[in-house]
Amino acid sequence: MIDLKKLSEPCPAEDIEWRVARAGLGNLGIYCFVLAYITARAVSERLDAVCGPANWRNEEPRILDINGKHAFAVGISIQIEGQWITKWDVSEPTNIEPAKGGFSGAMKRAGQQWGIGRFLYYLDETFAEVTDARPSALRGW
Repeated sequence: MIDLKKLSEPCPAEDIEWRVARAGLGNLGIYCFVLAYITARAVSERLDAVCGPANWRNEEPRILDINGKHAFAVGISIQIEGQWITKWDVSEPTNIEPAKGGFSGAMKRAGQQWGIGRFLYYLDETFAEVTDARPSALRGW
């Protein structure tokens, strides 16, 4: 039997990534606040680990048109006691790789419906140290 509570357990640190929420130039220089998130890959890995690869699946994604705006709807189904139970969520296409980004965003949101990564919603925005110096790998560009 699948222990669905394990889906909600915090992810390993290596599965957590960060994105800039706010940044700017203040009295003390550049500032940046970041938010934690997990990738669609981390959602898949958690589902594999808890449910087993044969006991979960993505439903065929849907493209929705809501008042002229497009969104991807992704369903994650888990086989529970012989029945497939599906939870859906949506995401808009992204600016970079719109289809892949929209699908990934909807999958992460659908994973959250099952509890995956939900713990991240309880984390506060975090300050990140930044500099205006170019990393050595980018010098000369």
